[in-house]
Amino acid sequence: MKDNRVHIVGAGPAGLVAAINLARCGYDVVIHEQNSDAGGRFNGDFQGLENWSTKGDVLEFLKNIGVDINFRCDPYSKTHYFGPDLQEITVKTSRPLFYLVERGKSESSLDRGLKRQALALGVKILWNDKLEIFPSSGRIIVGTGPKAADAIARGIVFKTSHPDFSAGFLDNRIAPKAYAYLLVNDRKATFATCLFQNFPKEKIFFQRALESMRSVIDIDIRDPKEFGGYVNFFLNPPPVKNDGILYVGENAGFQDALWGFGLRYAMLSGYLAAISIERGQSYPGLCKQYITPLLETSLANRWLFAHLGNFGYRLMLNRMSRVKDAVGVLRRFYQPSVPKALLFRIARQWYKSRLLDKHCMHGECDCVWCRHGKTAHMDRAECLIN
Repeated sequence: MKDNRVHIVGAGPAGLVAAINLARCGYDVVIHEQNSDAGGRFNGDFQGLENWSTKGDVLEFLKNIGVDINFRCDPYSKTHYFGPDLQEITVKTSRPLFYLVERGKSESSLDRGLKRQALALGVKILWNDKLEIFPSSGRIIVGTGPKAADAIARGIVFKTSHPDFSAGFLDNRIAPKAYAYLLVNDRKATFATCLFQNFPKEKIFFQRALESMRSVIDIDIRDPKEFGGYVNFFLNPPPVKNDGILYVGENAGFQDALWGFGLRYAMLSGYLAAISIERGQSYPGLCKQYITPLLETSLANRWLFAHLGNFGYRLMLNRMSRVKDAVGVLRRFYQPSVPKALLFRIARQWYKSRLLDKHCMHGECDCVWCRHGKTAHMDRAECLIN
């Protein structure tokens, strides 16, 4: 007779998707969340569910992993791109390039929507429950988010009269090895710059990015509120440890190493963890089949752009502006191939996660991680800081 109890640590997208699918299969699911509600790590900022890495639309993907759309999920087909020279690039797409979602404590957020779905299926959520000792019985899934900051974002959320809009900026002078972005939806907006290096200079890069954005986009900014975010990517630790605990989302290192569009990986890993329990399949095997090849390709892409710099950004934008369907170009770029496999061999030797590198995990720094992440994850980061 199977043990019907499953404990899930963390009420993020990965943990909630796992809970939703397990509850549908009749499991007794308990989520342990150290915050008082879902979405506590976020500030109402907009993010994107990318819609280019698979042939099917992301709405089809959500349906396939058992997720209903009860949250803000708006399609964006036209995005304005600006390269290092701030020249606007127009691209054509056969379908929405991404779906905008909101993160945080708003009832329209992805986090609250997934929470409502889990509760409706009978999932029990224990809030303010910082699980110190794992239960001795039942299966355990851990999805407590990133353990370190391999990339950070600094930005603002604000009110505006500007119509719905999206823009991306590629320039190492404002977003080292990454990008800056503007997302406007229903008179609210998010603007941020992302950094893969030079974390202590995040304020300088944010100001440069903001000035660049306002030089090409006429937008009013009212009631701005600052926010910070961070992501974690690594490949070495297995998603299942010797104790049989399943690790999902960024806690397992599942993240897009190129642009940081990791929401799909997080939710997919939660789904795979659930079906591995229900069907008795190998969770590492499922991850190796459905997630790992994409992660390895994204790391090869990260190495490529890290070395090409602004020249690579210009090259990519020019190519995307000349094709009939930019979605198809991006999908091919994200798919595993022999050249990408060869690049990955180089990239895996070059890339070092800050989970192993103590840089920017100390008390003297004022970056996003040290202000926000270290406090939230002190118990997991303590061994790295000391």
